[in-house]
Amino acid sequence: MSTSALTQKQPFKLPFSRAFLIWMGFLGVLLVIGLYSAITVFIKGLYITNMSDSVPWGLWITVDLSSIALGSGAFTLSAVVYIFGIKRLQPVIRLAVLVGFAGYTSAMLTLLMDIGRPDRFWHPWVFWNVHSVLWEVTMCITIYLMILLTEFAPVIVEAKFFDKWPKIRRLGHFLHKLTPFLAVLGLLISLLHQSSLGATYGVIKSRPIWFKPSMPIMFVLSAIATGPAVTVAVAYVVEWIIGKRTVPHDVLRIITRFSGVGLLAYGYIKFWDLAAVTYYGRTPGVSSAFALLQEQTPYPFSFWVGEVILGILLPAILFLVPRFSKNPAAAVLGALSAMVGIILHRWNVTVGGLFVPLSYSPGTAYSLPIGRYFPAPIEWGVVILVIGYALTVITLAVRFLPLFEKQEH
Repeated sequence: MSTSALTQKQPFKLPFSRAFLIWMGFLGVLLVIGLYSAITVFIKGLYITNMSDSVPWGLWITVDLSSIALGSGAFTLSAVVYIFGIKRLQPVIRLAVLVGFAGYTSAMLTLLMDIGRPDRFWHPWVFWNVHSVLWEVTMCITIYLMILLTEFAPVIVEAKFFDKWPKIRRLGHFLHKLTPFLAVLGLLISLLHQSSLGATYGVIKSRPIWFKPSMPIMFVLSAIATGPAVTVAVAYVVEWIIGKRTVPHDVLRIITRFSGVGLLAYGYIKFWDLAAVTYYGRTPGVSSAFALLQEQTPYPFSFWVGEVILGILLPAILFLVPRFSKNPAAAVLGALSAMVGIILHRWNVTVGGLFVPLSYSPGTAYSLPIGRYFPAPIEWGVVILVIGYALTVITLAVRFLPLFEKQEH
């Protein structure tokens, strides 16, 4: 897109109405609760959470992995527009990058709380551990966040505030010319860390259930399918709030159909994976692990109802059946349903698998206990901080930045 096209985009002004002020006040309450929880964790340490040596990953890592997946519409749609040349989807790119930025920074905020020593967040960049999958994930996430910032910089400099700074605006226009290159780089980096997040579960304690080559594929497919749908839902909700069409509806319907097909592909891999693990390649370790999950956790319900029905089948129907696909409310409902499925999948993999004890432990003469975990109130408080932060970023961006082209209505 040319520089002149950039200047045709104007922010949709959210008036400082009573409703807007009440909404900002609500977000302020969320941030205050969350900041209190975060400061408490920083002062007292992770021992005030319900995480333990047997279940060291809990609610925060679930939110981290979910935020990354839900923000994946940025690299997916950027790749579609700039790599495959489908310019018809151009009007939604800025919003997709915004949602991606909110998702990835929310994930990093969660990680900052989870690592226990946030003052050492810079260590992976200085002390390389090339044998660690998590090191590679950390490097890719931080690099991709910088790519997102570079992609979003042209939008920021178009804000009215920068009228007095023409040199900064010209720099933003120059960065905009790099968008095709950034789209290619962002796609490569994103696919690498999305798949590596899935690969992580082949080398941790949950290996009786999750040690399989299909896990990276499922992480990538679920993110590619759900991330764009979340962007569509945000577009519709913003349209309802401001009373103006933000993105052409035919563009949003194309994206939801893409997400519907992606969810079906993800479901296909998931069912074959389930059959391979529980039937064709069943082992005593896998049998005992699934039996333990059925006895100690709501895993069967969260898998079949949460992941399969709510996370795959329902949104696929809402996105692909013509009777529903043209209804904006159905698209939003489908995106929310897919979000629930992603969150439950990340929870089941992250926390559920850790309930299963290792069959052995060096230097231990007795069987390891079954893992136990339910998030402590302080952990929910930090999640409130992350949610409040993400909603604040999106709200302020819609209010002050030129995210959308003017639409006829």
